[in-house]
Order: sequence, then C-alpha cells, then structure tokens
Amino acid sequence: MSMIPELMGGRKLSHSLDFDSSAAASALLRLSVQTINMADAGVTLVTKQTSTSGEVQLKGQILVFDAQSSGTEKVLLPAEADSKGLFLIVHNTGGEAIAFEDDADNIVVITALATGESALLWCDGSTTTTFAGGAGHVGWTGVLLKHLID
Repeated sequence: MSMIPELMGGRKLSHSLDFDSSAAASALLRLSVQTINMADAGVTLVTKQTSTSGEVQLKGQILVFDAQSSGTEKVLLPAEADSKGLFLIVHNTGGEAIAFEDDADNIVVITALATGESALLWCDGSTTTTFAGGAGHVGWTGVLLKHLID
C-alpha cells in the first residue's frame, strides 16, 4: 500500500481552493443534480445532515424543482451563515412559479421563477439585505438565466 507523499511525516495536504471549510456548504463542492418534488407546497433548503417535515437536504448544486400546480410556491434558501460560498443553479419544471426567499422568510431573492426558467443563486455568508426594494448584493443574491437560443 502506498501513501500520499504529502501525508507522510504528519504534513497535511494544501490546495488553492478559496472557501471557508467551517461553513456547512463546503461539503457541497460538487455539481450533482437533485430533483425536488414540491408536492404543491413550500420547502426549506438546508445544508445540515438532518431535516424535518418541509425541509430538503441539499445534496447537489443543480436543483430541478417540480412545483406541480398553479399559483406561486415558496422556497426558503439555507441560512446564510451555513452557505458562505455556495451557489445554486435552479430550474423550474413544474406548473407554477416559484419564489426564492432568505431563510427568515422576509426577503425575496427571486420573485417568480416561471415554468421552464432557470436562475443562478449565490451567497457570501452575510445576512441577506434589501437594496431598492429587492434583494441586495450581500447574503443571498440571484439572477434569472435567459435562454440565448430559442
């Protein structure tokens, strides 16, 4: 059995990735796809290892939502303190719009992601604030991704 040279003699591996490994989101450094069936109800995304009713554990950074009905459903994003450096690519395949809000349920980051639309969400770990009536440039921030080819 061979050993990794960097680990011999008690030294640890070093890397050039710039992220805070103390944040729960650091475990999500992979672009796996996760499908979330909203079952016509709102959900709360969490980065912790356990979840309760209405919560969905993040297992990837590409999220496909099926909202399933009419109206607008709500997704609460993970707590900012646990999400420093986290980005999510979200896509709505369901039959209704989806609003994305901060974990406190009081600041809208994406107002209405319509069926067939995608968005990019990212967090700097700060508390989400508003700017000119919309989500600010700290905490969770989001932008709709428009199709370049029809």
